[in-house]
Amino acid sequence: MLRLAVTVVAVLWFAAAVAMTVWDAAGWPMLAMAAVLLLGTLFERFHYRGADSPLDAPGWRPTAERFLDEETGRLVTIWYNPITGERRYVDADERG
Repeated sequence: MLRLAVTVVAVLWFAAAVAMTVWDAAGWPMLAMAAVLLLGTLFERFHYRGADSPLDAPGWRPTAERFLDEETGRLVTIWYNPITGERRYVDADERG
């Protein structure tokens, strides 16, 4: 939800900055900052997708590492993909 709010604010800020820059060339710093915020938000949204690929995909395997999540009180298993080096923390009850 926060990511969506930041993206909406960045788009609105960028549109306002474009209009201001067209009206007065002195608005280019505002346009540059709006572009940085918008591009950074979009990069984060598409680059750091989190747990999109299923654990059934090739390469994923559970490790012997397990711990009790203090916040939820549930047992968590760590899954590892040696191809990408990615680690994922999965509720042990979900995967069995």
